Amino acid sequence: MLRVLIAIDGSHTAAHALQKLLAMRAEFAHEPELHAVAVVDYAELPGNLTTPPASAPDLLASDAETALDAAVELAQVAGAKLHRHVRRGHCVEQILALAREIRANLIVIGTHGRKGLERAVLGSTCEGVIRRSEVPVLAVRD
Repeated sequence: MLRVLIAIDGSHTAAHALQKLLAMRAEFAHEPELHAVAVVDYAELPGNLTTPPASAPDLLASDAETALDAAVELAQVAGAKLHRHVRRGHCVEQILALAREIRANLIVIGTHGRKGLERAVLGSTCEGVIRRSEVPVLAVRD
């Protein structure tokens, strides 16, 4: 069975990647099992917050759940079932760990396509997943 993991972060880029994945389902020989992951990464709080507020973990977890709710609704409209996962920790590590756990054959992730200094300063979850993944990664540019 083909298992596909898609990273969801509530961004337009992630929603676009999900829409592309849902549109591609007809291209597969068999209906893939779809999984979505939202990672609560406390290390990626806005830079102006030197000490995160005590409620930060709850707020980030709530945002992750909201992003997954929207993804599940989008999948349902397309006639697909989306298994949802919330993980806590470093984004790249958690995406790859879940991919191993569910034995994913493909990871789908949105990318902004940033270059140069902007990418170096902001980092890139997509790039980290591509570099470290043991399975193919489909990067969908917004």
